[in-house]
Amino acid sequence: MDKIAELKERDISKIIFPTIGHFAPLLEEKRSLILSTARRTFKYGSTDRHKLDVYYPAEPAAGKTPILFFVYGGGYATGSRTLPAPADLAYANVGAYFSRKGFITIIPDYRLSPEVTYPAPTEDVRDAIVWITENSHSLVHENVVDIDLDSLFIMGHSAGALNVATMVLLSLLPENVESKVKGIILISCPYTCDMERVGPTFDPEVATQFFGSLDKAKENTPLSLLQGIPKDKVSIFDRVLLAESERDPEPFLRTGELFQDALSTLMDKKVPKIIAAGHNHISITFALMSGQGERWAEEVVDWMKAAV
Repeated sequence: MDKIAELKERDISKIIFPTIGHFAPLLEEKRSLILSTARRTFKYGSTDRHKLDVYYPAEPAAGKTPILFFVYGGGYATGSRTLPAPADLAYANVGAYFSRKGFITIIPDYRLSPEVTYPAPTEDVRDAIVWITENSHSLVHENVVDIDLDSLFIMGHSAGALNVATMVLLSLLPENVESKVKGIILISCPYTCDMERVGPTFDPEVATQFFGSLDKAKENTPLSLLQGIPKDKVSIFDRVLLAESERDPEPFLRTGELFQDALSTLMDKKVPKIIAAGHNHISITFALMSGQGERWAEEVVDWMKAAV
């Protein structure tokens, strides 16, 4: 993590390649271990972007095995559940890490801009989750036979967290699925596109194309959506954990503080937040299975296990 600390920049475009350059060799050393994790791919929709990978724990659970969805980011313009070399062990490293902690871990792809606009990617994530609950046979594999379909966790990073937060705030999950959600983990989410208030959390061109305009982007991101949440829908937010990288871009830190304050006010209690010490916006997920900087994920695992 010393190399990450040496990166003085926080701008994502300036730290992405140096950060991947640091972690790629560390993950390469663990390639055989990461790829030894049992994985199967399923199609949950009609296009090639409607696929998901399921990672299975190697050891049988003492009780039922809980389920974790992980939704990656990429600013709605990029991203894939499997990236090209030299980053080709992402996001298999995430699947391997959490499956080794005892969670069936699912990583879906979703459609991107400019192919689709808001809220299609969020609906894709919803559809992937619903598909899993309706096709539980996909979760059974070798030692994994006793599945806890009533212990579902949903985690997102960056734009992936925006997908997850939007899905919850718009109540897109069917009630019979939402009731199974034990926890929601939002990592380094761009909770608002109000650039005058917090600074740039999105590429303005992408935000305009994706949402229709910058005004619509502000209206349809979580900080604004939270203001109109009905009182009968707030109970799910009792199961929210926030997380962010210590060295996230300043606009992300500002919007994270605003969202935590607003959600805490709504819930009439302080919503918990984990700070990933020493991490930047990219390193937080690339660190998993590297042997460096995994403490934040250990805290998340502890929180999830306490919720089961």
